[in-house]
Amino acid sequence: MQQKQKAVIYMMISVILFSLMQLFISMTSPAANIFQQVFFRNFLGMGICIYYIRKEKQTEKIPYFGDLKSQPYLLGRSLFGFLGLLLMFYATRHALLADVTILTRTGPLFTTLVAVFFLHEKLPRIQIPVLVVIFAGGWLAANPTFDSSFLPLGCALLSAVCNGICYPLLRFSREKEHAMTVIMHFSTFCVIACIPFLIQNFSIPQGMDIIFLLLIALTGAWGQIFLTYAYRLSPAAEIAIYDQFSVVFSIILGYLFLHQIPSWHSLAGGALIVGASLSAYLYNTKKGT
Repeated sequence: MQQKQKAVIYMMISVILFSLMQLFISMTSPAANIFQQVFFRNFLGMGICIYYIRKEKQTEKIPYFGDLKSQPYLLGRSLFGFLGLLLMFYATRHALLADVTILTRTGPLFTTLVAVFFLHEKLPRIQIPVLVVIFAGGWLAANPTFDSSFLPLGCALLSAVCNGICYPLLRFSREKEHAMTVIMHFSTFCVIACIPFLIQNFSIPQGMDIIFLLLIALTGAWGQIFLTYAYRLSPAAEIAIYDQFSVVFSIILGYLFLHQIPSWHSLAGGALIVGASLSAYLYNTKKGT
């Protein structure tokens, strides 16, 4: 099997696992707060990273937390990743699964804006109409009425903003730091950041919440690992489009398990975002051949 085929398979597995993670977040009771969910999701990920790094230390020296020079970028990635995770978990608990997934797909818009205005990267011609369509799709999906129901959808958009900031920060350390180092740094940051909130609002998970928290941890940790290895096997431009399948999976899972039916503007917004991403992918693929 070729590396690109493996990358696509890993990417699709990651998409399915992350979609399932969001489903399990929605199924937990209000007694399980988002800090518990984020803690368990990253505690297992941290354990997997420690196991992998220790296992590979005989053939490849992988630092747990990275080089000192990389810390500003790794800390920035971990901070915004943590905030994005909290916002996404909150949004998933209080809005339709499909709506949250569609809005978080606007992340490339903010990644591009950060890259252009702060990293001074040149914007390819195709990106301008693509960004306009993605913004329109996100606005249509959010259907802002500026009342209380907009809060979780606003959190989903802010989560996309945080993720959009994370990826440009990773470019500074990607060549220097191993993928497992980045995940280890992020997971440890999240676990430590959650502890004060867990102590302040301490509660022991009960009943099905224990199972759902375990499933959130398993799907989140392994989804992150499969995603990381997908990007290691193939360039991001070639496989990132498959991440858009999360919109389809979230609609199906939300309908089957939560009896959620997305509104027409959510579906239309999702179609615009997926269509714009597909157009950019096809354009870049054709240009590269």
